[in-house]
Amino acid sequence: MFLKNYLPRSEKNETKISLKYLKFTLMFLFFCTILITFIFSIEDKNRMVLGKNYKKNNLSQNTLTLENAKLIGNDRNNKPYVITAKSSFKNSLDENLLHLKSVEADMTLNNNNWMSINTNHAIFNIFEKTIEATEKVFIFYDDGTKLESTGLNYNVANGIGFSNSGVKMFGEWGIIEANSFSFDTNDHMIKFYNKPKLILN
Repeated sequence: MFLKNYLPRSEKNETKISLKYLKFTLMFLFFCTILITFIFSIEDKNRMVLGKNYKKNNLSQNTLTLENAKLIGNDRNNKPYVITAKSSFKNSLDENLLHLKSVEADMTLNNNNWMSINTNHAIFNIFEKTIEATEKVFIFYDDGTKLESTGLNYNVANGIGFSNSGVKMFGEWGIIEANSFSFDTNDHMIKFYNKPKLILN
């Protein structure tokens, strides 16, 4: 009877060692789980999320959403530009178009001055390097000049922009109003068309 219940000492030691390794394995997995949870909790707010965009025609299209987007590049004169947006998205209907919300585009000009474009919504064409806005747009220059328009098409690569949606330009000398305008940041020229009017201070 005693011999039937007897286990050799070597087998007892192997059992203890096995239990010891099992405890270490469980503790390691536990700490790994805590570490992974901590890393994801401090992840940067800039992130890419795959989701579904519900279209008015009741068709769901794959949509890529990016929060706190920042687009950085250089124009043809190797001057830097930075386009930031609180949120953006593009869908599979046209992957070349990036829809931006709460947009600010900062451009360095040839004379190392700067220009800034602000609008609530714009579409950035990744291939053509153009910003297109169809609502209120504000353009600021570092000399204090400001332009307001209800639309804008601006090419960040060649520095040329235009609008046929009306414009007001504010400066120390007064106000210029017109139904359309264009500008070229390379020669620093702003041209007004279609019934321009100058109001002097």
